Amino acid sequence: MSRSLEQINPSPPLGGRYKIISELGAGGFGQTFLAQDLHLPGHPKCVVKQLKPQTNDPNSLAMARRLFDTEAQVLYQLGDHDQIPRLLAHFEDNEQFYLAQELIEGEPLTQEIAGGQPWTEVQAIALMQDILQVLAFVHHKQVIHRDIKPPNLIRRRSDGKIVLIDFGAVKQVSTQVVNLDVGPTNLTISIGTKGYMPNEQLAGTPRFSSDVYAVGMLVLQALTGIHPKRLGEDPKTGEITWHARAPHVSPELAALIDKMVCYDFRDRYPTAIEALLALRSLPAALLESLPEPDLYFEEPETEATPSQVLPSSPTILESTVSEIETEYSVRVELTDYTESGINRPSTQIWVPTEAPEQIVNSTNGTNSTEPLSEHLTEHEPTYTTGISAPGRITLELIGRRLVRSWSVVAILAIAGTTVLMALPHLFPHLTNYTNSTRPVPIPSGSTPTATPTISPQKLPPEELLSQGDRLREAGKYQEALSFYDQAIALKPNNQKLAKAYWGRCYSLNELQKPTEAKVSCNDALALKPDYPEALWSKGKAIEQEKLEREDPEEPIRDALEYYQKATKLKPDLADAWVDRGVALQKLGRSWEANDALDKGIKLKRDSALAWSTKGEALANLGLLKEAIDALDKALQLQPNDLKVIELRQRVQEELKR
Repeated sequence: MSRSLEQINPSPPLGGRYKIISELGAGGFGQTFLAQDLHLPGHPKCVVKQLKPQTNDPNSLAMARRLFDTEAQVLYQLGDHDQIPRLLAHFEDNEQFYLAQELIEGEPLTQEIAGGQPWTEVQAIALMQDILQVLAFVHHKQVIHRDIKPPNLIRRRSDGKIVLIDFGAVKQVSTQVVNLDVGPTNLTISIGTKGYMPNEQLAGTPRFSSDVYAVGMLVLQALTGIHPKRLGEDPKTGEITWHARAPHVSPELAALIDKMVCYDFRDRYPTAIEALLALRSLPAALLESLPEPDLYFEEPETEATPSQVLPSSPTILESTVSEIETEYSVRVELTDYTESGINRPSTQIWVPTEAPEQIVNSTNGTNSTEPLSEHLTEHEPTYTTGISAPGRITLELIGRRLVRSWSVVAILAIAGTTVLMALPHLFPHLTNYTNSTRPVPIPSGSTPTATPTISPQKLPPEELLSQGDRLREAGKYQEALSFYDQAIALKPNNQKLAKAYWGRCYSLNELQKPTEAKVSCNDALALKPDYPEALWSKGKAIEQEKLEREDPEEPIRDALEYYQKATKLKPDLADAWVDRGVALQKLGRSWEANDALDKGIKLKRDSALAWSTKGEALANLGLLKEAIDALDKALQLQPNDLKVIELRQRVQEELKR
């Protein structure tokens, strides 16, 4: 064991939780270790990164601490992507800063391209797409990676996908210096790797297109077998001269790479999004063996402002604000969905202001939901396009919009209209369109015990729905089902009665019938795709289902995605926030759990579950006094909850040590 490892491997675990196993690497910014999480069952392995501030000055440390917390919050958000390691925790120990991250088992890309053997076009394009699809998500989150290079790209052993690691922004924690006379000085110039860094990044002003440049240079290294530092430049223009070293590259791919690695950032693709779209417009022969990109964006809660883009790096925001015309194609495949609708992170590249409307057929005087694809040409606005689409796309919406670029050029909704940009699995809520035509199940023996004043069969659907809601709110779930079933039977495909399907789902959840509940929620979502309550209740059904799965956390992760969608669509849905926090805590993500629970408690202060779970999360984070306060509030609401009483006793004992 090295001396540095001995110093960092104290008898008490780091942060009271992480036991260091071995050193994985070291550099100017700190060290990286393989560790065990002693707080989780089985003590799973993870990666702990130590960031060393290069000063002992109190002011500098205070600034580094604030910067560390800011950048950690960014990493928590980025971890939503399947190809970015999830940040498990961030903490300080003995004036050193640490990140605990998900362990990715695989090999760095360095091993694949180190041999100097040029890659084929197909190999290079596959690599480029794999990197750009995750980088597009990063740019959409308004983050610049700043250090894309082979060692920071891991080929995951389980599925062969590229995982993006080691974000340069966090390294600022080690380089931030405070001058008491002039204030903070941002030393971003030292972040990056020569050969992969464009000139503006070397000057300390990285942009989103700087990452695009790095991907282009990495692909050139693969195609030529030559390290970027040894590729020549045109003495007059500064452009990379590489064509003669890769004669097997087609003119179309060469033109795309040339634009990615332009000397002037204004001539490059502004973000990974545009670069990926250009890649997908290559000749079909080059794309035949490629899967569709697996992209997923979320709609931002608010429109991005300059102050929201990496506040620790104001220079990132320097960019053109000229209006540019952006063309993009919208591609949706309506096949190969899982039963749950969301079996993995949402694959959206979509920033609409509202959900796509259902297509309503009223030719026979009734409203019925039909597959969107059947009415596309009839109901979609007419747009023009400059991007050719692969022949395998089953549904394509092509739009042209004027977009104001902050150098981010993510997809924005302007002037109150909606712009869509999507790839396969864009609309998980379309999974169950076939459910709208399925006969409505009316369980036997569901006659209400409390006989209403009017017989259900003689009431109109709207009144049946109201009666069902009243019974459900009174906790009479079996009785409520009868009214919901009667309402649905009268107008099964009426969008206004989506609430009846949701009422069935909610009631069945309370009756511990999650499989039936999930079916009803699917029906509700088929009629009303962006229905927050139905998304939340479907998450609860998934979490309740006792299915035999190899990974016991899988249903919790699936449910969490529904809770996240529900709170995004309806930020004041208190129960969804509480269940989101509970799910996060079950997954060991206590920081995020605490944040979600705070939002739930703000909306619903009498939730004993929220307070008790908050207490558990705070205890895991080592905030024992705060945990006691939260648990006390839970016991005020439910004094006889034995689990909470026992947890409070354990926390109290820990506090006395």
